[in-house]
Amino acid sequence: MKKIIYAGVLIGIIFSMVQSSQAVNVCKVRHRTDEGIICLERGPCEPIDRFLLRAAKGCRLKAPGQLMPITRLAFVDLFSHLLRLDREFPQGWKDLTDEIRYKLEAKTLKEKGIEVFNDKAPAGSLTREELASVLQAATIKKDLGFSTGLPEQRFDLKNDGFVIYDLKLYVDEGRGFKLWERRKNLKESTAGSKDYTAKLDSYNNAMVTFGDNVNGKIPVIGSRLKLSYKIFGKKSKIVTECEVARLLSDPTLARSLKNVYNPSPILTKANFADLLIRVMGLGKELPRDSAHLDERDLYLLETRLLSRKGVNIFAGSRPEDLLKREELARFLYDSPVEDVLGLSNGKKNQAFELNNAGFVIYDLHVYVKENNGYEEWNKKDSFIESSSANKDYIVKLDAGNYGTIYFGSGKKGKIPIPNSPVKVRYRLYAPVTMLTEDDIICVLKGKPVSETYIPPAPPPEFPPPTDGFHDPATPY
Repeated sequence: MKKIIYAGVLIGIIFSMVQSSQAVNVCKVRHRTDEGIICLERGPCEPIDRFLLRAAKGCRLKAPGQLMPITRLAFVDLFSHLLRLDREFPQGWKDLTDEIRYKLEAKTLKEKGIEVFNDKAPAGSLTREELASVLQAATIKKDLGFSTGLPEQRFDLKNDGFVIYDLKLYVDEGRGFKLWERRKNLKESTAGSKDYTAKLDSYNNAMVTFGDNVNGKIPVIGSRLKLSYKIFGKKSKIVTECEVARLLSDPTLARSLKNVYNPSPILTKANFADLLIRVMGLGKELPRDSAHLDERDLYLLETRLLSRKGVNIFAGSRPEDLLKREELARFLYDSPVEDVLGLSNGKKNQAFELNNAGFVIYDLHVYVKENNGYEEWNKKDSFIESSSANKDYIVKLDAGNYGTIYFGSGKKGKIPIPNSPVKVRYRLYAPVTMLTEDDIICVLKGKPVSETYIPPAPPPEFPPPTDGFHDPATPY
């Protein structure tokens, strides 16, 4: 897997699934892959999920995916990918037969607490009970926003027609979140009763309604509202590919499932030091008995070794201390990335994905080798002012903050000649949110590239870039 980056500044992602007819949702969002009625989003270090793409394309009205039952094998493949269990599988597992791969995945899922797939036929259809047993451990948590202070205000849970249960609603009127009571109706609620109702509309979407200060209390204006619930799935007995794709492509549910079944460890100083020792190939320089040392003694040995190699972010720390973004930024600055993305196909508007997620990038340079060596091309915000001879490129982000480099059409921006290698150099800052092992594992997959050119001065105390791809470390 390639090293990861995050290109640019934080991109706010607005996600809404708008119900336009009884069985059709329309994706109304930028920066996400719109496939049928599903907007797909990739998380940090996640490769493209081919099954999810295929299933999503089958989720259009009256398409086969709306009615086609999903097999246990297909579900286990998809669910294992969601939990990133592939990191725990032996090398070459993708070349196994369907039956052997299913047994491997079912065995690994059992170790995570999911036992329903053992000794089941992989080609058989996934049952509603099997899906429900997987989903029941996950709790969906949502922020509903703020109370307007108006009577009978309503909040759409946007549950996309899925059956939900174990609903709990909390209101913070200034003294912390308090659990309110759910009622079938508010007829018997008094003006001070902290009650609400939750009912379904004609599309099976849940709607929370508050009172009017006569029957049921109105949350005071500006009160924060949040809720939690569990999700069952559809009412139908058959579990379709489309339903599974819609469920598991929901970032909130996907994150909850992963946190339950395969959470990523918090990145402590000890964890990070151990990762660096492994990826930098320094294990052979530790004493033979180091595996038998306690955590503190091992941490002392590893950090002394890393200090001799120029990594000085561990001084005065304890193994249980959490790694700070500034400390990671210092290490990453001293480890610039250089990567050949591929060869030009000679076609217009070609793109090269950087395979990044969660990391800010600066000091970005793109080079193309057309004739006598690599030549740096120019980064632009658009091709509007580019001519056919201008060696320009632009960079865009998708929903998972994966950056893609685009070249011109031949009329607006030059097309790299066929078979020209495209190379990038850049520096990483840090993930947007800190920090678990999953946030950093991709960037440490390979040994950091050695310094091959004189670096520019680092950003002062590593502040997050605030101007897109106008790199703070690169003067213009």
